[in-house]
Amino acid sequence: MNRRMLLKGSAIAMLGAMNKMAMATEVEGETAKTKPDSAPLENELEKYPRCVICNMDRRQYHYARHLLHYGDGHVEGTCSLNCTAECMLRQRRRGFIAIYAPDYGVAGEPKPLIEASSATYLIGSDLRGVMSPISKYAFADKAKAEAVIAVAGGRIGT
Repeated sequence: MNRRMLLKGSAIAMLGAMNKMAMATEVEGETAKTKPDSAPLENELEKYPRCVICNMDRRQYHYARHLLHYGDGHVEGTCSLNCTAECMLRQRRRGFIAIYAPDYGVAGEPKPLIEASSATYLIGSDLRGVMSPISKYAFADKAKAEAVIAVAGGRIGT
């Protein structure tokens, strides 16, 4: 047998074994990290400090963060609506119990979370966007969103 063929074969077998071990480690790590959470809003910034898509610090971007509560009870935190849309696309088969967004109309830090389905979004204002050049901020009260439009522009979306 040719030495080259023997070396190629053993290298390919080694790479395959390493790939299999890496995949098993990822799956184990993911299941340990994403256990069902019955109270996702309690200490959510401590439980989910980083965005699952881009690894940004959610505490720094508390005014744009979102929280996804899946149908199977698992929860994931994101830094922005952009990363939330990416999660929704990737995990659409799991279904959602709720998606939470920060209420930008409330003073103080961190902004409290509200259900995104009932939120009024301010889109395209002069406020700084997170993970997108177009800003998107959620408000529980439509009147507060309209007050920000008077100052920073933009339009209302739901």
